[in-house]
Amino acid sequence: MTLTATGSSGSPDFPANPDPVLYGRLLRRAHVTGRCPVWIHPDDLEHTLARPTDPVELSEAIDAVDGREVLHRWWPGPCRPECPCGDPLPAGIPQAADPQPAADLARRPGTFDAAVELVECWPPSLAVVDAFRPADTPAVLGWAGICNYPHQDLVSLAAVLRYWESRWGALVVAMTRSRMELSVARPPMYDDECLQVAGEHFAFCPDAQDPQRADGYVYSLDSYARSISGVREWHFWWD
Repeated sequence: MTLTATGSSGSPDFPANPDPVLYGRLLRRAHVTGRCPVWIHPDDLEHTLARPTDPVELSEAIDAVDGREVLHRWWPGPCRPECPCGDPLPAGIPQAADPQPAADLARRPGTFDAAVELVECWPPSLAVVDAFRPADTPAVLGWAGICNYPHQDLVSLAAVLRYWESRWGALVVAMTRSRMELSVARPPMYDDECLQVAGEHFAFCPDAQDPQRADGYVYSLDSYARSISGVREWHFWWD
């Protein structure tokens, strides 16, 4: 993973005085226009990570990756026998019982509505980038939030985000220098779903276990699963 000074980053535009109405209009048309909105400040793009900069090459690279396989590859378990944590991670991400293939939620009206609802209080700094879907925006921008985790790369990150778009209607809405916010149109509700998504979150963002509370609390897989049940926002940060 190469951290560089900002170079070409998808030629983002930053509209003056954006609002949720503009954001919603751009978001709903991105799959046609190839220009997708995401809330991020230009200062948070001071550095970028290596990725294919040609839009076609980047899209093809993401197409070639299975997001679920990425999550299994990034899974930090199993815990070693000497691990001091009270709830050791299992050998693999827990899997929910899912006999029927899930419907693709990526372009459902409710998926877009959930994203617009989330941004109603977001600071007004909107980038419009060369992407057909929100999942690809971090890769297009060369977003450097994962730079402390050299086993991660932006193409694989986008593949995971595409998988979540389809499965949960989860859209990348906003990013800062080290944080990412997703709206979730159809959040997990059942215990086995929540446990699987909790494992996927731990694989995707290792710092998800540690909410940085003053009491030193660290999530177990079970407690994190309970915390995301029915919740329509996912928050990630990379330290």
